[in-house]
Amino acid sequence: MTIDIFKNLLLNLSMLVIIAQLLTKTTFVKQFMFAYKTDLKSSLLLAVIFGLISILSTYTGINVNGAIVNTRVIGVMSGGIIGGPIVGMGAALIGGVHRYFFDVGGFTAVACAISTFIEGIIGVMASKYLKRNNWNKGDIFLLAALAEVFQMVIILLVAKPYPDALAVVKIIAFPMILFNSTGMVIFISVFNSIFIEQDNESAKRIKLAFDISEQCLPFLRKGMYDKDNMNAVSKMILENSKDGGVVITDRERILSYECDVVPLRVDFEEIGLPQIVQTVINEDAVSIAESAGEDDVFYEQLKKFTIVGAPLHSKGSVVGTILVFTKKFKLSTQTDKDFVDGLSKLFSTQLELAEAQKQRELLQKAEFRALQSQINPHFLFNALNTITSFCREKPDKARELLIALSTYFRNTLNTNQYMINIYDEFAHVDSYLQLEKARFDDRLTLVIDVPTDLCCKVPSFILQPIVENAVKHGAMKRSTGKVEIRARQTNDLVTISVKDSGYGISQEIIEALHNDTLDSCKVGLCNVDKRLRSIYGQKYALDISTSTSGTEIIIRIPLDKGEEKDEDSNCG
Repeated sequence: MTIDIFKNLLLNLSMLVIIAQLLTKTTFVKQFMFAYKTDLKSSLLLAVIFGLISILSTYTGINVNGAIVNTRVIGVMSGGIIGGPIVGMGAALIGGVHRYFFDVGGFTAVACAISTFIEGIIGVMASKYLKRNNWNKGDIFLLAALAEVFQMVIILLVAKPYPDALAVVKIIAFPMILFNSTGMVIFISVFNSIFIEQDNESAKRIKLAFDISEQCLPFLRKGMYDKDNMNAVSKMILENSKDGGVVITDRERILSYECDVVPLRVDFEEIGLPQIVQTVINEDAVSIAESAGEDDVFYEQLKKFTIVGAPLHSKGSVVGTILVFTKKFKLSTQTDKDFVDGLSKLFSTQLELAEAQKQRELLQKAEFRALQSQINPHFLFNALNTITSFCREKPDKARELLIALSTYFRNTLNTNQYMINIYDEFAHVDSYLQLEKARFDDRLTLVIDVPTDLCCKVPSFILQPIVENAVKHGAMKRSTGKVEIRARQTNDLVTISVKDSGYGISQEIIEALHNDTLDSCKVGLCNVDKRLRSIYGQKYALDISTSTSGTEIIIRIPLDKGEEKDEDSNCG
């Protein structure tokens, strides 16, 4: 008899697993399980389904001394655990009433009907706990075992005569507790596979968002308001996601529209922003649109697609939206919501960084121009005095110096490029040194060792302040002085050295320079150091070696970073 019971329970269990597999493939069950709120009609329908499962388990059970050994508990408790109160109590009521009328007046009819109803209550009560713990298999096994123990107790209390009830319980208790508890775990696990599939799909979509963001990075660096860039971003999203369409907007208009299925209506600018865009902006949250009024821009689009929208942020406020057209009436929109939300956050970060970079470059240019305005008048006064002294005795030399001065100021005042070829910077320095050499004559010795094959971009006006400092505050503090300028290039670095024979720089000035507390009178040295650190990083600050016999200042320019600021210039 025991072997027959085991065979029957194993057969019933296999049948229920197949039923569970079939149910999880149906659209109705998937929609029910993914829904945040379920309607009464869906709950009642699912209660009937699980009630029928319990009825089937009763019919396929085996009779043992007036009791029916079955797997009815799996259908009833699963209904409560998966579907909640209405499903669980509905299935329990259906299964319990059927059990009573299946064997009216039978030895265990009343006891089994009561236990079926109690099993439904147990499933409902445990539903929230089990979902919170991701349907832990150990908990499900123990809960089902507890429900079967209750059933055995109820049989002992209700079924009469007691000796017969006790004899039946001794036979059926162990196989029913073992098989039904194991069956519950397997049955629930089949349903849980739906969520595992959903999680895997979400993970794929989130990874896709990262990949798309990385591909769009070059376009996002230029901000939102370049139409060609935004079109390129939309096309890239569409090609990778395989969705129906992509739209990018700011707070006032549609910037980019990509959808081959439904064209954008020609009067979209007159109508104004679609309702889904206004909702996303006003609520600052991911939103979904399934339909819209006839006067909405996306009226036709929403006949074929569901639109998922998410906000784009910059400086803490919403600056626009990104919309993705997905398939209509999908089982779950959560995956699409996660995808669009992730994409919008990644894009927002890139837009924020692009804006910060733009502001930083503007600040650097402002500092650069402020530096020019402070240096030029002082240098002009000294240069004109020098040229004046040559006008009568050496007019040719004066003419040569005037040309050098005009070259110097042309480079200074007409420089529009922030990054220039290194030889343009050396030409600027050479104009300056011609004038200083003429001024100090034999008192100043110049040594310039610069290879002709350097290939590098440098920040404009980065070298002249260092050379001027070496001449004025270094070499010419002595009766005679020397300034040496040398440049060398390695595989990834250009090193420029400016060395003078002065009395050195005080340690206090060097420390103040590195701590950004240098006095404003040292604006040239300070600005050069700040610009180098701002553009290339802290490790590219001015390298200063000083003593009482002179000072050497080294500038290091990384080739890859130096070149990327000005894509239109070529190496000289």
